[in-house]
Amino acid sequence: MTKDRTRALAQRSPGDPTPLAEVVNFGPATLPELASAGITRVDEIERIGAEETCRRWVERCPHRLNVNAFVGVVATLQGVPWTRISASGRVEARRIAALLRGEFGGVPSGEGPRPPSRR
Repeated sequence: MTKDRTRALAQRSPGDPTPLAEVVNFGPATLPELASAGITRVDEIERIGAEETCRRWVERCPHRLNVNAFVGVVATLQGVPWTRISASGRVEARRIAALLRGEFGGVPSGEGPRPPSRR
């Protein structure tokens, strides 16, 4: 199934109304969250961009204020699985997380200080 979803992402043309459920990068937890923000198709992400997609997502699901969540959005715009996102795509996901942290406050999940290690 993942192969089919990866192929669907790679073979789609810009502007195609491909449902997010048909492409890799989003799963059973994130799909309903994005739908609550009115985002259900790849062309909608293309139209509003990664930054606005992530903003709308965090407005409804504040726990998604983290780079890893945004990597999937940026990778989708690049037409690749999140595991193959470019270095510039990772930089973009970090930039969006930092911007939204400033707008919404707080430290994105997974990016705060690490507790001291126990020896």
